[in-house]
Amino acid sequence: MKQVKITLASLLFVSLVACGGAEPKEETKTAEKAPEQTETKTVMAVVEDMAIEVAAVGETMMEVAFEPATLTLVEGAEVTMTFKNQSSAAGMLHNFVLIPVGIGQEIATAGIAAGPDANFTPADDRIIVSTKMTNMGEELTVTFTAPAAGDYEYICTYPGHYPVMLGKLTVTQ
Repeated sequence: MKQVKITLASLLFVSLVACGGAEPKEETKTAEKAPEQTETKTVMAVVEDMAIEVAAVGETMMEVAFEPATLTLVEGAEVTMTFKNQSSAAGMLHNFVLIPVGIGQEIATAGIAAGPDANFTPADDRIIVSTKMTNMGEELTVTFTAPAAGDYEYICTYPGHYPVMLGKLTVTQ
């Protein structure tokens, strides 16, 4: 029994030394590093005002697309987006409609029903931001706040352009 107590006492001592229990200064150093992590997040906040460009391209219904086809934004960022209709073929009108993933067909169909006076964009609270319909060669700028972290899609609701004209937006924290 005496041998067991000595062995347990030895193991306890070795465990304390190996785990750093005898060095409280390490904990103080770790506590000092915490403000550095906060400072890093503060630096990231500086880049939250973002300027992006999105173009609508293509001369036929088979070629229409967004460039870029994918975007990444920071949650809560104030985004200034320049949207350019670079198509030159007659009748190639385009818009940019940012929505949650999975409702594109529903929004595009409701856009057709909304008609040209509504820029083929329905009145729907799920739409995060949308532009007016742009003519060939036209450019416009909109400002919006990036939504919560997650995946979204941007579509053109001009009749027949969805689902060919579709892009993916990822919002990070």
